Amino acid sequence: MKYIKKIILENFQSHKYTEIELDPYLNVIVGPSDHGKTAIIRGLRWALFNEPSGDFFIREGEKDCSVTVIFSDNTKIKRYRSKSKNSYYLYNSQGEKTIFEGFGTKVPKEIIDQISMRKISLDGDQSNLINISEQLEGPFLLSEKNSAKANAIGRLVGVHIIDDAIKDTLKDIRNLNLKKKNLEEMLKKLQIELAEYDYLDSLIEIKDNLIKIKSSIYNSQVRLNRLIEISDSLKEISEEILFIKEYLNKLKNIDEMKEIERKLSNKINNFNSIFNKYSRLEAINRDIAINKAIIQGLKGVDRCSEINNLLSSYIDRMIKLDRISKLLKEANKKIIYNNQILKFLREIEKVRFNIEIAKSSYEKMTQLMSTKAKLDSINKSIAIGENFLDKLSQIDRLLMLKDTLENKYSRLKSLLDCYDRYNKINITKLDTEKNLKELEERLNSQLNRYKTLLTELKVCPLCFSSIDRNKIEEIIENFR
Repeated sequence: MKYIKKIILENFQSHKYTEIELDPYLNVIVGPSDHGKTAIIRGLRWALFNEPSGDFFIREGEKDCSVTVIFSDNTKIKRYRSKSKNSYYLYNSQGEKTIFEGFGTKVPKEIIDQISMRKISLDGDQSNLINISEQLEGPFLLSEKNSAKANAIGRLVGVHIIDDAIKDTLKDIRNLNLKKKNLEEMLKKLQIELAEYDYLDSLIEIKDNLIKIKSSIYNSQVRLNRLIEISDSLKEISEEILFIKEYLNKLKNIDEMKEIERKLSNKINNFNSIFNKYSRLEAINRDIAINKAIIQGLKGVDRCSEINNLLSSYIDRMIKLDRISKLLKEANKKIIYNNQILKFLREIEKVRFNIEIAKSSYEKMTQLMSTKAKLDSINKSIAIGENFLDKLSQIDRLLMLKDTLENKYSRLKSLLDCYDRYNKINITKLDTEKNLKELEERLNSQLNRYKTLLTELKVCPLCFSSIDRNKIEEIIENFR
């Protein structure tokens, strides 16, 4: 038979450290009042049944307490409590330890299975211990009422199971009858409500017919839209075909242009040969002219200053006129070229839809443009040659001032470079001022919108506090 062999109390009420050896048959605890006899029983109840709760039984001045109960089979349980910790320790006969925490007001099931001691339920929620009784507590069941005695005896022999089953069955029957009545009432109500929706079947048929009609209308609309698109495409293709035919008629004379280009190429080759010979002749004449200029210059040395000033003004005017002439020619060429491009690109949107059809025509147009570019280049070369020949008519007079012109040309080139840089800087400045003006306008627009929002909300966007008109003006000014 398993029994308690030893009890150890540490810091439990009046017990600093107490060990009590128990006899397997009868144990009597005697002593003066207030010397800890009841504390031993209370400590045993606390260790075995987790009663009482709380931590008031910790010895005054100590931080924790424990009660250890050792059984005859060398198993041991220890109940420990401090201000922050509440634990059970279970040691089996081999000394292996198991710790239990967070069990609340109940005793862990492993502890109950080990000690085989539990409370006996008497009546309802009332229960009692048959192993341990408090001081001045009456004999077991003798002080209880008759119903509690009968219930306790029935629980001891297992009859209470039948009573509990009968009670639960009657309770289930009542609940089921009540549930059945509620369901019947709900069924009647649902039948009445469903009767109001008998017309839904006919509505479903009408809905299905409407869906079919809607689908048919949608399909017809899709086909109509497709036919409209095809008709528009057909019109555009017809117009494009007329445009391409007209353009092909304009390209009939392209073979004549090729012949003109061949003749111009021969003339250019002849011109280059003549120009090379002329260059050699010019070098010889330049040497002769230099020598003559030196001799002539020595005769009219007094008038050199006057001639120099006069030539400087002539040279400036000539350079300006030459530059203006070149710019005018280039501008006219660009205008003609751009007009041709605009003419070709007038119907570009339509050409995109028929790019495959016009591919061959486009290749011919490309060849024609290339031929025209070559023709423009040849015309430009001829114009440059004619201009150059006109200038060479006065070369005898200009060679005399060659050195002076070279110096002034280098100075003029430097000034022109400075002028170009100045124009670029002005353009950059204007662009920058324009961008700054746009940014300022955008900033003012955004600030006005922000001011309007703040006026409507009347709440600070940072601290969410209320603001007035003056505060709004102050916020807007901070962004400017």
